[in-house]
Amino acid sequence: MMDGAKNWWIALSRREQWLVGIAGGLTLAVLAWAFARPLYAAFVDLEVQHRAAVEREGRVAAKVQLLAQRPAKAVAAAVDAVAIDQYLVQSAGEIGLTLDRNEARGAHVAAIAIATAKAPVLTDWLASLEAQGFVVDQLTITPAADGTVGMTAELRKDGQ
Repeated sequence: MMDGAKNWWIALSRREQWLVGIAGGLTLAVLAWAFARPLYAAFVDLEVQHRAAVEREGRVAAKVQLLAQRPAKAVAAAVDAVAIDQYLVQSAGEIGLTLDRNEARGAHVAAIAIATAKAPVLTDWLASLEAQGFVVDQLTITPAADGTVGMTAELRKDGQ
């Protein structure tokens, strides 16, 4: 087979040898591009996924650290001085949330509902309440079509 290819190559004129050589080089370049492009795209995608995972890990670690902290005595005293339903309305209002339902069930338990809120704002608010000594007994978060979420929850003061 090699002898046949050599004989064919020798039979070509110098101009034809140049044209076949250029065509072969272009073919190799196209094949190399066809194989390298998907590999490059896969590595770029892996890098993007890795960066996103590192950012998520940092946010989760920060939230775990926040949740691990016990509430300060002053915050706990302020929460105890105000009725739970009033405190929740005030706390939600400070960050722009509106409680659609806020039912006090005794001195230390409340059932709340929020119709629409942005998920990060809502979860950060719940995390701050937990850091202040509240316990979330029941929680239901429902996504909406417009990118917001609705929430119902039952909260109680820690130790009650």
